[in-house]
Amino acid sequence: MSKKEIVKVGFIYYVLSTLVVSIQFLFYLLNSPQLEYMDFSGMFFFVTAAISQAALFTLIPFLLVFLPVALITGKDKLSYALYLIFIVLEEILLYINGFVFSLYKFHINGFVLSLYFGEGGDEIFTFDFMVYLKITAVVVFVLVGNVLLVMAARKIYKQFNKIYFVPCLSVMIFFLLFSNLFHAYAAVVQKQSVIKSSSHIPYYFPLTANRLMIKLGVITPDDLVTADFGKNGNVGLKYPLKKLEVDSVSRKNIVVIVIDSWNYNSMNPEAMPNVYSFSSKNAVYENHLSSSNGTRGSIFGMFFGTSSYYWTDFDVSGVTPLLVDELQKENYAIKTFPSATLQNPNFAKLLFYKVPGINANTNGATTFDRDRQLTKDFVSFVDTSKVGDKPFFAFLFYDLAHSFECPKDRARKFTPSWDFADYMKLNNDMDPTPFWNLYLNCVNAIDSLAGVVLNKLEEKGLLENTIVVITGDHGQEFNENHKNYWGHGSNYTYPQIHVPFIVHRPGGKAERHTYRTTHYDVSPTLMREAMGVKGDPQDYSMGRLLTDSTFRNWHVVGDNLNFAFIVEDNVIIEKKPSGSLEIYDAQLNPLDNYKVKSKDLNQAILNLNKFYK
Repeated sequence: MSKKEIVKVGFIYYVLSTLVVSIQFLFYLLNSPQLEYMDFSGMFFFVTAAISQAALFTLIPFLLVFLPVALITGKDKLSYALYLIFIVLEEILLYINGFVFSLYKFHINGFVLSLYFGEGGDEIFTFDFMVYLKITAVVVFVLVGNVLLVMAARKIYKQFNKIYFVPCLSVMIFFLLFSNLFHAYAAVVQKQSVIKSSSHIPYYFPLTANRLMIKLGVITPDDLVTADFGKNGNVGLKYPLKKLEVDSVSRKNIVVIVIDSWNYNSMNPEAMPNVYSFSSKNAVYENHLSSSNGTRGSIFGMFFGTSSYYWTDFDVSGVTPLLVDELQKENYAIKTFPSATLQNPNFAKLLFYKVPGINANTNGATTFDRDRQLTKDFVSFVDTSKVGDKPFFAFLFYDLAHSFECPKDRARKFTPSWDFADYMKLNNDMDPTPFWNLYLNCVNAIDSLAGVVLNKLEEKGLLENTIVVITGDHGQEFNENHKNYWGHGSNYTYPQIHVPFIVHRPGGKAERHTYRTTHYDVSPTLMREAMGVKGDPQDYSMGRLLTDSTFRNWHVVGDNLNFAFIVEDNVIIEKKPSGSLEIYDAQLNPLDNYKVKSKDLNQAILNLNKFYK
């Protein structure tokens, strides 16, 4: 055969192997609970997405192995044999990946490899003779099947004496474009059959474009708050694990004050005299960790009591926080006072879409204007509403510490201070003082507003029947670890996940706790102390009660793409978006010789997935 003929036959084998791999992806879906809510458009999307992703998988060895060997050597058997070996390895790995996905709800990555090769891996993966026999049979079947595919490719080429390169390539490109564009549309209209099924395809990251859809007029911002989840509901999920039981108790008001990007060290009497004074009379949890290093995952963790690992599945299934559900059942007045919009991230829909008339935005030209306005709005609510007629839940979310837009006409208590956050100046060797002082001035401005809120609660006598929580969504790093990290969302060390946490309980006393608590504890504690929800918090959250001093080991932070576990001695075991596993100490120094105990890691992953059926 000529080199040209070898390449043509190889391309036919490439197309055939692509179809085989896409069928493997289809079995991932057929063997999962998600199949129950698939419709025609969802199945068509999945088929096109599976084929386009399979085409990418099989294209890699085609371009890197088959083509160079075929064009350089001109030997058909050698070219086909090498390409076949790589395709066989891919298909065997995808077969194994199917079992991994069915068990852990994610595809093979560094965590799975650490489970198998880590210390005690043989305690988790134990195989008897029949398992090895089955695996051997699969290997033989895949090998023989691919040999037959190569023979079929030769026969197809000889029979038709031509190759349909352009039509095949056109179809694959069409499938690639269609699946991504349709997924972008489905993400906007919350089409479950599309969004949920896409996760079954390994390492598939389809397009989402909510902002573009708004600009094009496909949807309006208000459409993002409403949703119709149809009859299927939370198929594939089991949240909570058990039905909640509630005692008949006197309901307490709840006020949750969250400061975006709150650095733990800024909570001192100089920067925050009002909040610090309030904390000195109430319970302070000094070792409190957020559920993420960003707003998206941290607010999710506070309200749901679970990791934002579940964000997509909860979102498209219409699952709302049990905390909010119980508030509505108990006829609470639910009020939100956000500085930044609750529509991006879309908390208005995810957390509150069942709550009529929820406030997703606050008017104001600047961040401080909005922070000040939300304070006024809360005071007005307390002054004008009949708050004594029924209990209320208020969520106040300040943003100035995140934006660094310190008012120019406000006196700077801390100097020298930058006028604005000049990110171009940040480097590992700079003196952080002026930047830190700018932050402290912003925090000080928030403190003055929080003081208004706290004084109003005291003035109205509401502290006698109100639980008040003051915390940050996540931390804000100022290069504390000297690794040139500033801000948040970049690592899981304490500066980015350790936040102040203060709780006022009616009749409570001043106390300080040093044991670890987390954002996952917030929802269970509020449900227990304000509404009398009984049972084990583990049945509906990843947290415990704040009063439980048991060590929260293997604390998970992050989301489905990039998450980490915080274990003993604040060691960070992080799964990168690529799937690789990296381990650091508390100062972000790599721990190359750290041995992960497979049994503990396996249990942590199973616990992470416990709300899936």
